[in-house]
Amino acid sequence: MTGTPDRSKGHEPHGGFGKALLVGGGLLAFTTLSYGLAHLHLGHWGLVVAMVIALIKSTLVVFFFMHLSERPGGPRLVVATAMAFVVILVGLILAEASERPRSVLPPGPFSAETLPGLQDEPAAAPTRESPSEQTP
Repeated sequence: MTGTPDRSKGHEPHGGFGKALLVGGGLLAFTTLSYGLAHLHLGHWGLVVAMVIALIKSTLVVFFFMHLSERPGGPRLVVATAMAFVVILVGLILAEASERPRSVLPPGPFSAETLPGLQDEPAAAPTRESPSEQTP
């Protein structure tokens, strides 16, 4: 036995050209869809839609181009565990960000708002000096 692929049964190794064309077309379609949806400004749903599209595209890449569909057990478990951790971490970040109060430091060299609960102590609030007040 040499390392040559077995083409005597009428099929190409790794799914063949037709499957590669189908997966490539799917990736192109989802990329076009995500580009088009980026201009629609879907509000809070924009992140959800973008993550679903990214998940579908990464699944196509992993199963076809990384040949995960041809591997039993171990590699699939590793990929599934990695995906589970990504979902958990993104979920925790989104949960924390939804409960976070608005920033007390505005962008730029402006004076800062008083921190919540510190209205009686204005000196406790962080401040930024304007560029004209800074000394070199």
